[in-house]
Amino acid sequence: MRLIVVIALFASFSLAGCLKKAEEDLSMEPNIIEESGMPEIEGASQGKSVSVEPAASQTTVVEKPSVQDIQQALKNAGLYEGKVDGISGPMTREAIESFQSQSGLKSDGKVGPMTWQKLKEYLIK
Repeated sequence: MRLIVVIALFASFSLAGCLKKAEEDLSMEPNIIEESGMPEIEGASQGKSVSVEPAASQTTVVEKPSVQDIQQALKNAGLYEGKVDGISGPMTREAIESFQSQSGLKSDGKVGPMTWQKLKEYLIK
């Protein structure tokens, strides 16, 4: 019986030592930034929180216009005679297609980024 107790204590101490070693290994930060040749981010190696944002030239903002904005711009362009009610119906689609064909765009009746880029100029007129 004493032998079993001794073996159990030995296993417990060995396991505790392994766990402590594993915790130490986890707390050590790998030096990936320097190995990759990238500049080190200030504060990153001290365990501080670091916020990195992409440069403005890399940020893509997708502007999604409302149906009312589309209708108003089409009305200002003289292509939509319906009510600016925010409901996209056949009159709105026909006006979009007319605008697209007049602007040299693919006439699909959908206001994508290229169509909106040209159409939004009429929104403030």
